[in-house]
Amino acid sequence: MSSLDIEKLKEDVLFVGRLLFERGLLSGSTGNLSVRLGGGKYLVTPTRKNKIFLKKEDLLIVNQEGKVIEGEGKPTSEIPMHISVYERRPNINAIVHAHPPYVVALSMVNFPINYPYLPESIPLKIGIAPYSTPGTREVPESLLKLLSNCRVIVLERHGAVALGKSLFEAFDLMDNLEHIAKTYWTARCLGSFMPLSLVQINKFMAVWNEQD
Repeated sequence: MSSLDIEKLKEDVLFVGRLLFERGLLSGSTGNLSVRLGGGKYLVTPTRKNKIFLKKEDLLIVNQEGKVIEGEGKPTSEIPMHISVYERRPNINAIVHAHPPYVVALSMVNFPINYPYLPESIPLKIGIAPYSTPGTREVPESLLKLLSNCRVIVLERHGAVALGKSLFEAFDLMDNLEHIAKTYWTARCLGSFMPLSLVQINKFMAVWNEQD
């Protein structure tokens, strides 16, 4: 990958980081982003820095072991999770980890956000990972059984991870997940509701697959 390509990706990381902040999908210094560069290298955000204030020089390039090879500072503590995903999903080129409040709130009350209550939730292939200590090896281990099928994974009491072919796809998945969670929260305040039927799901997926 050329230096110009990497510079463009850095701009994209800064832009998406600001979007996540503005959309309320993370706050303070929470959350992290990464992009696969090829050759066992990854562009990542640093630890404990607010995404709204990030600059190009804050971004880091790490190797397959998570060690910084370009830039100054410490990478996100969740770098083992990012690398674990990239190793197991060669079609994934970008990861967004955020702390969307409605998603986190629903995980705290064990609401089955992965049930097909809305048609737009089905293509997200939502997985739910049990609680694991943030910033430790427990996090990637909690995802292992979900990585083969899921596009977004809810981390119980912690946040969510979106896996995209591009950084913008990963952002879009995260944004959609939080919108769905907010809709479920609102509907649940109004009353109870049921998942879509198998017939309804199959009809929707037939239309979706035609447009894919």
